[in-house]
Parts: sequence; structure tokens; C-alpha cells
Amino acid sequence: MSFPLLRLPEVALEEVLKRFNPKEILFLVQTSLQARRRISRHRKSYSVQIRIDDGDFGSFVEISSDREKIFKIQLKPKRKGSETSWRFKRVVPIRYEGDTLVSRWKRIDTAIKEILDFLMEIFRIKEISFRFKGSIDTRSAVLIAEHCISKNLRIGSADWGDWISGKMAKRFLEASKSASNMIIGINSLSTICFYDFHLFRMDRLKFKYARWMTVEQIVALRNCKQVELTYVRLDESSINKILLEWVKNSGELQQVQMYNYRDINTEEAIKGLNVVRNDESDNWNGIKFSMTERWIQFFWIRKGNLIS
Repeated sequence: MSFPLLRLPEVALEEVLKRFNPKEILFLVQTSLQARRRISRHRKSYSVQIRIDDGDFGSFVEISSDREKIFKIQLKPKRKGSETSWRFKRVVPIRYEGDTLVSRWKRIDTAIKEILDFLMEIFRIKEISFRFKGSIDTRSAVLIAEHCISKNLRIGSADWGDWISGKMAKRFLEASKSASNMIIGINSLSTICFYDFHLFRMDRLKFKYARWMTVEQIVALRNCKQVELTYVRLDESSINKILLEWVKNSGELQQVQMYNYRDINTEEAIKGLNVVRNDESDNWNGIKFSMTERWIQFFWIRKGNLIS
């Protein structure tokens, strides 16, 4: 199959490749080094999305285009015996399982970086997303994210897991600045010196165990659309200051949910706020909120942008 294609002029080859799905292109690339070189010249003409999923059912790198189903490369510990091999940066034993390529590696974190470099050689990567909840440790996860940033890849969703240490948190936050969605649990009682929350432009941001966050850090999240913070450690005056700042300048906020670590006096927390409380009408303008002793929920209501 590869030999007739490789005899095509560059323009004709580019048009043919556009009709292939990612799986077909990757299989074609493996036929020879010449095929790999020819196809890599047209990487800008073929866009894909990448998702790294390190979860309960193993580690995968998923490749998809706008119009095709997902092709998965599964990463497993190296062992003897395989059907054949693929060349990434190095030659790796593999076997086929339908639309999944099972590959064998000594180290999963090294494997992910090598596979990403290989995919960047063949495709234009529009966006890359992460979910780390399995075998990869936090240090390796952040190194993978930093590797992607060094390659100028756009970060989509980033789910970093539940127990990021305070020592590693700053690097995770720095690596996530350009993400569109993020979920992270940071296990720290002390303040983390990160001052770039104003650069976050996320559609959805969730901090589990946000007890380390300061008033200034929370206020700076106003450029995100949906924010959820659990177990914040705030008193009434701190909550009041945050809400007053957001009422004054809500930025891009559409919805905020905060769960406090202790009971609060709701009247003290909302002192001076000009908001509508517990209003069931959908014709008002401004802010709607509900509050219990520990749970605070705010909705910003804008013309053409009602959130229920």
C-alpha cells in the first residue's frame, strides 16, 4: 500500500492523507522510514486531539480527529513476547487489540513523552488533555505536562488527581495556566506562593481541599467561568471581602460554589452586598445566591447567559 503512495507528488500525497483516519496514517508511517519522512512533511495538514488517561484501567494515549473514532495506544510494563514492534523514538514491542495498540515499556512516564514526540512528528496536535489517577506519580505527571508546554501544545482538560503535595502544587498550577478545564486536589495546610491566578481563563475550575487559598488568590479567579472550591478556610470577614470584590468586578464569572471548613454567620458574610437572595424568578438581572452555614453558591446573570 505504501509504495504507490510514496510515488505520488507532494500535493497529491497531502490530499490522499486527508482522507485517512489517524489509525491508518500511523500504520502507514510504520511501513518504512521513507514513509515516515514523507508523511511528516504534511503534519500541518492533519489535526488531531490527544488525551492522556492514566486511570484505574491502565495508561492510554488516545488519538482522535474531528471526524473519526478514537485510536488508543495502551502502555504496559515490558515483558517477553509480542506480535511485532513499532518504532517511536526507539523500537517497542506491541500487539494489536482492535482499535487499541498495546505497547510494552520499561517506564510509563518515559513512554508517554516518547509517544507524544512521535505524534507531534506526524500530526498537528490541536489540543492535549490529561487525567492522572493511576500508576504515574505526581512528579512524573508534572514533568509530562511541562514537556507538553515546552512544545507549545495547547492544554485542554487537566484532571490531576486528589493528593498533590504542597511542594509540587506550584509547578502543577504553573503548568495548568492555559488549560480550559482543571480539577486538582492539593494537600497543603500552608499557603502556596502562586500569584498568577489572574491569568487563568478556564471554563471550569475545581479545587478540592482549597484550605491553602488566600482571599487574594480566590478573588483573582474572576476570569474563570465556573469555579468550585471545597474546604476553604475562611472567616466571615474574608468571605465578605471576596464577595464584595466580585460584586464590584465579576470578570468572566458565571457560577461560584464554595464549601467552608466551618460554620459561618451568613448575615456577617453578606453584609453590604446588593444581591438577590433565594429568588426563583428568571427575569432578574445581577446576582443570585444561596447560602447555608457552610455552603455558598453564586450565579451571575447576564443578558443571554442565564444559568440555572
